[in-house]
Amino acid sequence: MDYYQLTIDRKSTREFKEKDVAAKLLEEIREYYPVCKRLVPDIKTELKLIDPDNSPMMNGCVGYKDYLIQAPGYLLILSEAKDYCLENAGFIGEDMILKLTDIGLDSCWLTINDSGKLAERLNITGGLVPAALIAFGYGKADTDISPRFDIINPSNVSLKARTGYVAPKLYVEDAVYSEDMGISDNPELLQTYTDLYKGLISACCAPSFLNRQPYRFIIKGGKFVLVSLTDEQTGANDAALNRGIVMLNFYRTLTQRSGVYGNWVLGAPDCDLNLPEGGKAVAYFNI
Repeated sequence: MDYYQLTIDRKSTREFKEKDVAAKLLEEIREYYPVCKRLVPDIKTELKLIDPDNSPMMNGCVGYKDYLIQAPGYLLILSEAKDYCLENAGFIGEDMILKLTDIGLDSCWLTINDSGKLAERLNITGGLVPAALIAFGYGKADTDISPRFDIINPSNVSLKARTGYVAPKLYVEDAVYSEDMGISDNPELLQTYTDLYKGLISACCAPSFLNRQPYRFIIKGGKFVLVSLTDEQTGANDAALNRGIVMLNFYRTLTQRSGVYGNWVLGAPDCDLNLPEGGKAVAYFNI
């Protein structure tokens, strides 16, 4: 799997064909879950595949404004309720999404609005709780689907035609707030650090709630720091999932390309950071 290319190729799909996913592919998904990457390996998790016949039970407790996107299948990640469990679920879920992309399937993250109700509806027991949900299947071609709503805030909603153009939602040069690698007034120099630059591109391609991308990055003291920003549209649970998703994209691309397999360290690094207003350092990666 070429993770850099997969992070670029992958796009959210909100309309799926009424086409079943072959049993062979479903088995491949199940087999991949035990070996996909974990942000916090000590947190116990479990994968549950939900078929469309059982999807009505999720109505009213998942999806944006409780709207459930209809799909041939859903991946539900269950988790222990521990610190960083949602970041871990986002990290795992994004790795699963890249696997889905690799085997020719489309996907879309879905918000869980009421974890307790969802667990009750799906008869989930054993101490694990619903942490992340992903719809998957075969997306309709751009020419076969309707325009989409772009929601900036409740009073700023526009209708835009979909296009096939795929690009980072956040430009790399705008994503990095500060650094100490000799890239002062010339951000183009980032491109000379090839592996890091491609890791940044993958991070900038990461999906987030309503494509708000409430995070930025700081490079300082040999550390790549993830900074979480406050955002009025993004709730605490979705923000935690967002952080896990962006960490997976950066990790997968950087480690595969460089061959250096470090790990994210959760929490702020022990150094002075010129944080933006409302920003909080939440994790860092030694580069």
